[in-house]
Amino acid sequence: MNLLTELDHHPNSMPPVQLFLLLVFLSAYVSAVSGFLGSRGRWRAAGIALSAAIGLCLVFTPWTLGALLVAGAVGAVGLFIVVTMLLSRALGVDTKAAAIDEAVAAAPQAGSEPAPRRPHEPARAT
Repeated sequence: MNLLTELDHHPNSMPPVQLFLLLVFLSAYVSAVSGFLGSRGRWRAAGIALSAAIGLCLVFTPWTLGALLVAGAVGAVGLFIVVTMLLSRALGVDTKAAAIDEAVAAAPQAGSEPAPRRPHEPARAT
């Protein structure tokens, strides 16, 4: 059984179950890779992505087509991340973000200094 001939016999449209699993996989994988979620959320998203990837492999007639689709999606997301990083470095966006992060870190934290005394209040003994 040749994989390329199986691609010729596969229908042109994907059933809704395959599209749903692909949507769940891509959403969960991007959530697991990005820094938007905390560590617990990233682990949960990775588990959902793994479950959806296994489901994709199960619903495709030859399971290798599902595996190829998952591998292609992971490669496409990785390529997007690399291109985005290279563009941000070429345009200097990452240095601006680092400068903003340093300025925020250098700013005094709320509650770290005592509140200023109002003119009509007597000075407190410490």
